[in-house]
Amino acid sequence: MRPLSHSSINLYLDCPKKWQFKYIDKIPEKPRHFFSFGKTVHDALEYLYGGQTLPPPNLEQLLERYEKRWISEGYQSPQQEEDYKTQGRRILEEYYAKHIDSFRLPYFVEYEFLLKVDGVSVRGFVDRIDKIGDDALEILDYKTGKAIPKSRVEQDAQLTMYQMACEELLGLKVEKLTFYHLPSQTPLTSGRRSGDAVKELRERIVTTAKQIQDERFDPKPSERKCDWCDYKPLCPVFKHLYAAQESPEEVPAIRSDAKLSKLVDKFGKMKEDLKEREAKVEEVREEIVAALKELNYIRAFGKKYEVTVHRDDHWDFSKEHKPKVLEEIRAAGFWDSIVGPLAPKVQKLMKDPNLPLPLRDRLQRLGKFREQTTLRVKKLAEEE
Repeated sequence: MRPLSHSSINLYLDCPKKWQFKYIDKIPEKPRHFFSFGKTVHDALEYLYGGQTLPPPNLEQLLERYEKRWISEGYQSPQQEEDYKTQGRRILEEYYAKHIDSFRLPYFVEYEFLLKVDGVSVRGFVDRIDKIGDDALEILDYKTGKAIPKSRVEQDAQLTMYQMACEELLGLKVEKLTFYHLPSQTPLTSGRRSGDAVKELRERIVTTAKQIQDERFDPKPSERKCDWCDYKPLCPVFKHLYAAQESPEEVPAIRSDAKLSKLVDKFGKMKEDLKEREAKVEEVREEIVAALKELNYIRAFGKKYEVTVHRDDHWDFSKEHKPKVLEEIRAAGFWDSIVGPLAPKVQKLMKDPNLPLPLRDRLQRLGKFREQTTLRVKKLAEEE
């Protein structure tokens, strides 16, 4: 059996069937942007701390490494990718400024461990291990996602596993366990885990391995988990909802009957025609909007239809100014209001009546106000 890890154990406990799809059937999942982002930032910090001698790389070298090793997989749009790339540069710049004066070489960087827990192989990678004094360790794990509650740091099984492995393989006592939340530059630290916590983890590892060896791969469906699962079309719980599938060596292909095939082609042709018609509709829409503005109308009537203008104003921020926009928002304590896809969050923040006027003024100077109009049309009731 393949060695278990913290993530694979969690996956099995979450859904044994998904574990089978991923690790036994070896069906790849879709790339996710947050994994790509996390890997890129982790790689940059590994480069920063990975040298064997001082001095460390300078900031320019660090950012050059970040750009060169950027992973583009999984982003939903070029704009989303650029927003995350900007956020990553800010994270590294702030991290460097905060830690360069106290920089020292760590005990280990990307420490890989492989150990046996009552006969079960367990593998993992620790982002960084620092030595405290002569005979104690601090374990650090970088996080690039959402804010981390203190309670998680004190209980998280990942840190428990790292403590267990490092103490067994390195022969030194772990005194500190730290999740370092990079977006906020916040280290969240707890003391060492108790013997009971380590014992509980060891029992969980052994139990999970036994269930896998017994081929217990029943699905554990739930709406929250299953809506985002790439394996849903293959899962016995949901397979009946999807078209029949063939099983070639690579990705399964949807098999279509004659009627469905005709519908697919018909739909594709209609979509092509729709694009052409939408372009013509947009031309007429712009002419109507211009005429309404000139006449100062918000509504107009034809013999069969009427149109109404709805305006959705927003602010555009250039690529050049986006880092400054993020800096202003973060410095003013509004970072949590925009974490996630950047553009919608910033637009919502700009419309918030409680946004402090000084911050609003600074952001407005960095952006350009644009008026976006939506034209709604409905058919009038015909006279009898």
